[in-house]
Amino acid sequence: MRRKIELRTVTSRGVKVEHPGEEAMGQTLHLGAPTVIESAAERTPYAALFEDDGKVAYFYGLDTRLGDQVQVLDAVHVYNVGVVLDHPTPELDVHLPCDVQILWSENQERVALVLNGKPHAAFDFIAKRGYCRSNFPASSSWSKEGHGWDETAVEFVRHPS
Repeated sequence: MRRKIELRTVTSRGVKVEHPGEEAMGQTLHLGAPTVIESAAERTPYAALFEDDGKVAYFYGLDTRLGDQVQVLDAVHVYNVGVVLDHPTPELDVHLPCDVQILWSENQERVALVLNGKPHAAFDFIAKRGYCRSNFPASSSWSKEGHGWDETAVEFVRHPS
């Protein structure tokens, strides 16, 4: 899976990009409103991008070593807006604001997408694994062991080193 993405600061409705080392500040958006939020690690060549195109949301793991030609390492499904509209949950509801954070581990080798305080997707760049609650896609050429959810992948969110 290769897709050219220009890594730049992107905001939508005042959503700010979070960078490692900054105090985590939740940014508010509405699910289903086209939004892109990205974050690049400062000490490793990795970056992450959350995209809600108004119909579906994905979280991308990126490698920035090629400069302007950012390489998409993996992508995991976060939600379908129609499903969230028909079946809202306490943490995902299109009618309520959603606090979105992209959080990095201390060593900047793992990153998590947190929606309303709950991790929904993550990448471990060293283990070459993507994780998401939907387990979609089932696997990829980068994450050969699949995308099934594993709470240990996001331990750093609840227990920072």
